[in-house]
Amino acid sequence: MLYLIITPICFFVDQICKMKAVKNMDDYTNKPILNNNIILRLSYNEGAFLGLLKNNKVLLLIINIVSIIILLGLSISYTMVKGNYIIKIGLAFITGGALSNIADRVRLKKVVDYFAFKIKPNLIFNLADMFVFLGCLIIVISEVISDFS
Repeated sequence: MLYLIITPICFFVDQICKMKAVKNMDDYTNKPILNNNIILRLSYNEGAFLGLLKNNKVLLLIINIVSIIILLGLSISYTMVKGNYIIKIGLAFITGGALSNIADRVRLKKVVDYFAFKIKPNLIFNLADMFVFLGCLIIVISEVISDFS
């Protein structure tokens, strides 16, 4: 049942971090943390990943709505089936992260990003992006392991 609380936790943790980033940082903030491996930097993304579709906001919103409907459908259908706990956990991370970014896009017309890795300082992310990545990674690893079982 852990997977049932992952989605709202991911959503609210990322939303809180975004609110703090907007409140405490500006366009000139460049604060290194964690032994200078992560840089806190405020940025707004008007598109999808890497700014894709920033000039076609209607298509981006349609894709986001369809994606959330599919994710929620998958999450609900997997919740009703016994087993597949790893996939349920992966879907919960993906759904929480996706919902947080879509909430920004609907509310602000852009997504708040607030950190970068030292090795790629111009590629700015947020926790929601990391939750989506983590969820995908969990599902892929689960599928690879199940193929070898």
